[in-house]
Amino acid sequence: MKSKLIFTFYFLISCFYFSNAQPLDNKTLLDKINTAVNHVSQGQFILHDDYYKVSVGEDSLKRNKLYKCAFKMLSTDPLVGYQLASFRDDGFEQVYDGKKLLTLTPWDKTLEVTDQEKYPAKIKELSSNYFIFPFFKYLNQNLQFYNKDTMVNKFKILGFEDVKGEKCYKIETGASHNSDKIKTEAYIFVSTKTFLPVRQLVKFENIIGQSKEIQTFDYWVSDFKSEVIPEHQFAKESLSNYKREKNFNPSQDENKNSLLPVAADAPNWELPLLSGGTLSLSSLKGKIIIMDFWYKACAPCQKQMIALQKLHDQFEKNKVVFIGVNTIDDPGKDKLELFLKNRNITMPSVYNGKTIESKYGVSASPALFIINKEGKILFTLDGYSDTLLEDVSKVIKQHL
Repeated sequence: MKSKLIFTFYFLISCFYFSNAQPLDNKTLLDKINTAVNHVSQGQFILHDDYYKVSVGEDSLKRNKLYKCAFKMLSTDPLVGYQLASFRDDGFEQVYDGKKLLTLTPWDKTLEVTDQEKYPAKIKELSSNYFIFPFFKYLNQNLQFYNKDTMVNKFKILGFEDVKGEKCYKIETGASHNSDKIKTEAYIFVSTKTFLPVRQLVKFENIIGQSKEIQTFDYWVSDFKSEVIPEHQFAKESLSNYKREKNFNPSQDENKNSLLPVAADAPNWELPLLSGGTLSLSSLKGKIIIMDFWYKACAPCQKQMIALQKLHDQFEKNKVVFIGVNTIDDPGKDKLELFLKNRNITMPSVYNGKTIESKYGVSASPALFIINKEGKILFTLDGYSDTLLEDVSKVIKQHL
């Protein structure tokens, strides 16, 4: 009798487990996810933002951020549909009460207020910002894109995988892309218990020259509680102390080119070369000079320097000089010479460029200057451009 009871006990457990974690077809799983997500009207959770970058043979980078988030459905709000709150562990805070978006930036202790009626487009952007919008609702929006007859078989359920102690369906969203130089993978993980999406994992592998970079973006939810959230959680009073308050102004929010203007005299500088010794701008007078401000973790910077290397190989070195100006990296600790070698960059590079950024009006990288033979600025570029090669080549040829 005892053995029979034990058998019955394990049989019931097995049935329960199977019913809560059995393989499902795509359509059924999507419907269950949608039902579960729409059933949750308010709650709070912690969003983990984990980023890893590995440059094989060089070094690695790891960044982890936490967001304490809360949300409450607001049927009277046509733009977002929720009151929202997001508090990042470095002090960056955002609260949306249904009428105004309050954004507190810790580096300048400033509170920016965006009015819903005046700037509805700005407010509507919140629904695609998963650092404040309920994460599993954001993921569900992506998943339900496939919930139609023509798309339902465009993703794969790969089976089950444990996510921080929780059994989940592993879904491959779209076919992974593979080529000789690029490989991408994208997955969403859905709890077999609650049918809520709790994790998104995206991986990129990229071959650049002789180097191989692997980037991993891992977003996942913990400590989710579907509970009543008090109104004061979405009020100004919930924010940390700040020194000043300003209203959102789109004209001030635009990215303006603050670089030293064309026709201005290029300020002289002397900086250490990665190869040894120093280099000064004044020593290059009589040549056309291209200065490229960059730093190692900046992806557009890599694209720009690789493009400029093609021009460096094209023009005569005694007439045109390309110079990479590294702004923030340590040449030894960050292995800058190996970094450039693996990307086949042979144009000269200097470092400690942070010390001359203000002279040139540089606040972000990449930034590029072309200087004529007399030391005046001919051309500037703030950020990477797809027409970089054509634009720079044209200016050089006009002034040779």
